[in-house]
Amino acid sequence: MRHTTSLKRILVGVDGSENALRAVHFAAVLAKRFDAVVMLVHVITPSDHAVTSGKATFTDKETRVGGERLKAAEKILTDEGVVFRSQVEFGHPAEQLLMRSEGCELMVVGTRGLGPFKEALLGSISHRLTQISKVPVVIVP
Repeated sequence: MRHTTSLKRILVGVDGSENALRAVHFAAVLAKRFDAVVMLVHVITPSDHAVTSGKATFTDKETRVGGERLKAAEKILTDEGVVFRSQVEFGHPAEQLLMRSEGCELMVVGTRGLGPFKEALLGSISHRLTQISKVPVVIVP
């Protein structure tokens, strides 16, 4: 039996790291091949204050950083002629990416991002995504 795979929406987690930009390049190749739209998502994590107070706090600076970290990814997709949408979300990266992946056929992320804690072989966010995502996850080194 032959299965035809259709990719119409590809979600890419972007944190400004080199690994994330390689994931964007990979998604661009797929998007061009399948005429898909790329959904770029940058997630700003709660500050340490949010952990102690139970309330998420974000500053204008963090929002600007989120937008700045998307610019390099947006340039890659623009240069490649790929249709995309960008958004900045607030919260835990894995949870936000999982929520945003609804309606997507594929999620693409880098192996390790800019987080302060890194697992030896696979970033904690990408690792968690592979464990609980309902859509296929491609991890780009």
